Amino acid sequence: MFSIHHLHRPWITLSAVALFVPAALAQAPPAAPYATLNRDAVNYNGPGRDAGHDLAGTDIRLGLLAPLAGPHQTEGEALGRAAQMAIDEENATSLPAGRRLVLVTRDESGPWGQASAEIVHLVFDDQAVALITSAEGGAAHLAEQVGNKVGIPILTLSTDTTTTEINLPWIFRLGPADAAQARAFARDIYSAKQLQRIVLLTGNDHDGRMGGEEFEKAARQMKAPAPTRMAIEPEKSLGDTSLAGLESAQAVVIWADAVTAKLLVTRVRETLPQAPLYLCRKAIQGDWSALTRPRCRACADGDAGIWTAEAPEGQAASRAGFEQRYRQRFAAEPGRGAAQAYDAVRVLAASLRQSGPNRARLRDALAQVSAFPGAAGLISFDHAGNDLTAVTLTRLP
Repeated sequence: MFSIHHLHRPWITLSAVALFVPAALAQAPPAAPYATLNRDAVNYNGPGRDAGHDLAGTDIRLGLLAPLAGPHQTEGEALGRAAQMAIDEENATSLPAGRRLVLVTRDESGPWGQASAEIVHLVFDDQAVALITSAEGGAAHLAEQVGNKVGIPILTLSTDTTTTEINLPWIFRLGPADAAQARAFARDIYSAKQLQRIVLLTGNDHDGRMGGEEFEKAARQMKAPAPTRMAIEPEKSLGDTSLAGLESAQAVVIWADAVTAKLLVTRVRETLPQAPLYLCRKAIQGDWSALTRPRCRACADGDAGIWTAEAPEGQAASRAGFEQRYRQRFAAEPGRGAAQAYDAVRVLAASLRQSGPNRARLRDALAQVSAFPGAAGLISFDHAGNDLTAVTLTRLP
């Protein structure tokens, strides 16, 4: 009889021991997961669609959460202006039962708790039928949590796909995701331009870290050298911030908020006047016309410049008209974020014409949105609420 003591005998080999291992155990395939999420079945099967849950009154309120103070105030004001312009245009054609749209804007600026409180005010005090949030990922996550518990649709301009990765049926995300932007940047840098030495400047916050990780992942997938990554404190003057090693970069990718990105572009251009720069969507929320003029012959020839990822120009059929009307009304440049806020209102208005002032029915209508012609591109939502808008590289003017 075989015993454990036989293992100490020199003539007992590992191959002999293997004979005593049951074949089924040795060759067993990996076990199936205990449970999986069906990502093709993100839906809401709860209550709230009956007329008893319709919001009362002739005014249908849309809530907008935007930065109305601090360094991002200008961006927030642009979002509010664009949203109000869309409201006015939609009200020119009456909604069912003589209702009209009303925009209610609240401030996301300040400490974490303030944004949470403002979201609650929009939902309960203002009785908004849906919420629109800015490109700030933190605000999107807060609104998502409230929306899922209360049952209210959320349209966010955030590019952070973790908002839609946990299969909650109440959130819809406009614009290209971080991963799509990162892949577009990586293809142009590593494949089209054949560059190798890349510096990645990321804001030292949630959105900067998430976007930076996506670009690093895209580089790995292309088997390209890892970029040199530097974390930057958001909204700082950068006067004491070291960018050692920047001078050897062939291209620079910036994943930060607009205020930080503008400061970084100025610093980078002082050292690398001819290197191409790649800016994430959050970085271009404001007006870039004063900083993006070519500063060198190479830039003018198209060999460098400042690039971002957005919908192909051919898909943005209403973009030129939106920008012209915005300039005429507000005497200012709208910016990319403003176009998305305008689209968010128009998508909600089109869906409300089907659903009426009911949050659950509105969610159902939003889930069916497909090929909607927005100012920032065609809008179609997948099963998880992600915008399927195609992504291409665009040079900032």
